[in-house]
Amino acid sequence: MHWIYAHLIGDFCFQNDWMALNKKKHWFPCLVHIVTYMIPFLFCGMKWWQLLAIALQHYLQDRSNFIMWFMKIKGSAVSSGPPCGPWSIILTDNIVHILWIAFIVRVGGMA
Repeated sequence: MHWIYAHLIGDFCFQNDWMALNKKKHWFPCLVHIVTYMIPFLFCGMKWWQLLAIALQHYLQDRSNFIMWFMKIKGSAVSSGPPCGPWSIILTDNIVHILWIAFIVRVGGMA
């Protein structure tokens, strides 16, 4: 379960304001975010394809409006604004990332 720590460190400790504010607008800040985000995963003993799958999913999710679309589809669009937002968006975003990583870890045969 050390991959959860890798996700939290990469997504919160290693992401700066420039990355966070620009990753949806331009591909380069998102790419820089993904490269720095993946550093902690290098210490998790994952296979190359697991690292690639995690990086690709993270890039696609961060560059798109998937989370807002998902919240709208499931009937949570109103809670994405005040007083629940932006925390409801941040939580949903991280839950989707963590579920994907858990799936990749499980498929790859890691604990």
